Amino acid sequence: MAALTVYASESAVPEAAGEREAVRRARVMLVHPVSGVLIVDEHLRVELPALAPWPRLADVLLREGDEEGGNRSAAELAAAHPGALVAAVSRGHDCWIRFATNGYSLTLSAQRSTARPSWAMWASLAHTWLMSGLPVAEFASVPVRLLLDHSPARSSSCPRSVRAASASADRERPAAS
Repeated sequence: MAALTVYASESAVPEAAGEREAVRRARVMLVHPVSGVLIVDEHLRVELPALAPWPRLADVLLREGDEEGGNRSAAELAAAHPGALVAAVSRGHDCWIRFATNGYSLTLSAQRSTARPSWAMWASLAHTWLMSGLPVAEFASVPVRLLLDHSPARSSSCPRSVRAASASADRERPAAS
C-alpha cells in the first residue's frame, strides 16, 4: 500500500467544560489509497481519567500506562469499555493500541530524537483507519504523513508532518469471559 497523507485536528467538546483536556472531538481525513475517496472521520476521544459519562461515550480511549505490560493493559482497557473501537495505553515513547473490532494489538514506538504528535492523535488515526475499511493488519506497515491542524484545502501552507518511527503488530484476541 502506498504512503498515506492524513490531515488531523482536534478541539475541546463544549459540553465537557470541566474536562477540556481529557475530552476531545477529533477530525481525521485521509484519501483512501484504493478508491481515492476522501474519508472524513469525526469521533470522540477521551483520555483517562475523565469524569462520567465521558469514558462510556468515547469512540477512542487513551490512558497513561504503568510498569505493567502494555498489550495486556490495552486489552484490559478495551474490555472495561466495550463501546470504544480503539483503546490505547501509552508510556513514554511507546503506545499499545487495541482494535475492538477484532482484538488486533499494535505497538508503536517513537525514536527519542523524533518530534511526534501525541499518542492520542495516533489513537485517533487508528479509529479513522478502522472506519475507512482499510486492513487493520496493514496499519503498522504503511508510511503515514500526518499533517496536524490542516485540511486538504490548506495543504499549500507549510504543514508540520511527522512519521511513526516503528511499529509492530501482535494478533492477540481478548480472552473470552
